[in-house]
Amino acid sequence: MREHPTKRSSAAGGPSRRSIGLGVIGLGTVGASTVRVLLEHQREIERRLGCKLDLKAVCSRRIESLDLSWLRGRVKNIKVTPDWRHVVRDSEVDVVVELVGNLEAARAIALTALAGGKHLVTANKQLVAEHGLELVGQSQRAGAGLGIEACVAGGTPVLHAIREGLAGEHFTSVLGILNGTTNYILTEMEDRASTFADALAEAQQRGYAEPDPTADVEGHDARYKIAILAMLCFGAAVPVAEIPAEGIGAIDPVDFAYAHRLNRTIRLIAAAERAAGRRLRVSVRPVMIPRTALLASVRGATNGVLLVGDKGGNTMITGRGAGGDPTAVAVLSDVIEIARDVLSGAAGATPLGYTAWHAARLAPLGRQVAPFYLRLVVRDRPGIIARVSGILARHRINIDAVLQEPGQSKSALPFVLTLEPARQEHVARAVREIARLKVLAQPPLVMPFLE
Repeated sequence: MREHPTKRSSAAGGPSRRSIGLGVIGLGTVGASTVRVLLEHQREIERRLGCKLDLKAVCSRRIESLDLSWLRGRVKNIKVTPDWRHVVRDSEVDVVVELVGNLEAARAIALTALAGGKHLVTANKQLVAEHGLELVGQSQRAGAGLGIEACVAGGTPVLHAIREGLAGEHFTSVLGILNGTTNYILTEMEDRASTFADALAEAQQRGYAEPDPTADVEGHDARYKIAILAMLCFGAAVPVAEIPAEGIGAIDPVDFAYAHRLNRTIRLIAAAERAAGRRLRVSVRPVMIPRTALLASVRGATNGVLLVGDKGGNTMITGRGAGGDPTAVAVLSDVIEIARDVLSGAAGATPLGYTAWHAARLAPLGRQVAPFYLRLVVRDRPGIIARVSGILARHRINIDAVLQEPGQSKSALPFVLTLEPARQEHVARAVREIARLKVLAQPPLVMPFLE
């Protein structure tokens, strides 16, 4: 999605301009894909835009170790450098595409480029989630465009849809499956009864998961994305560090067996919703959702975002959320939209969807009331259910049902309690007490039911 200032860009060249210079910083998976897609689609882009996107420079810290013969053979006189400053200061570069992974470097590149009047496109979700308002302010002061569509859901144009297509809506909530890695793992566990470890290993083999998957499987990646979605939907800056995030590492194939008995499935859901007192409730956690729910149909390494509006109801947007090519399409779409404004000299859209901002006031997640799924794995002994029931009763929590899959080992016997609606903080205290029982073979797993 593009974000532009309200005044005319200083780089505007008028309708007769024949080309717009592009500099790409970062040649990892997304950076290399962006360059390749640009070269492959260049004629189509020129037909749509009316001028050429001219790749002037590329940058990578590892530039000396990269084989760029495929690039040098197709682009004449391209500048190749390990120093991003050479790209940002290049007078032939109109649009800087920042695709580095390191937050500190990305912020330095972004602020320097914008301060110098260069238009900027970034795919760095952490940068936008934590410093989005700073970037918007810098772009306004310099009269430079800012594109961020690739930060959320890869090639799925959800940010553009929120800001443009649904600009007249009053959103009540936004819920998303925002990480293709975790969704692939969960659907593999569901379809094939794979363990978490096996599904993760397969995701890594297929290139859906990084060698260090912590940011994905612990919910950190989705936390940045839901912070950005909250900014677009509610005009509120949400401190990323204050968003509760839980991962999927404790989920077992048996949980899907129980989920199916309840006509449910399990997804890692990032959610932001309006709560009482003009607060927002924001979270990232695995939840039990109905198998008929729109988000339940999002499978594999796909992303899905459900926008709930006061007037328009539900709007569901799905698409490929991971991988170099889908993200490259989003990056280049931002570049094209910025280029159109450069050519026409038109005023851009309102930055991040709002002109007036406020700091988000977050509602404590512990006060949310919901029914819960509680799975225990025990060394089978008489009286276990009675002891667990007693603990729950002391915390004023009622049991709805007790489920036990047949054919399980007595030394590690899983069974499930579904709990009637209760405050999450009460459930959390009860589960901490249950976790101290010596009969437990594994820590308890608790997930809310989400309708």
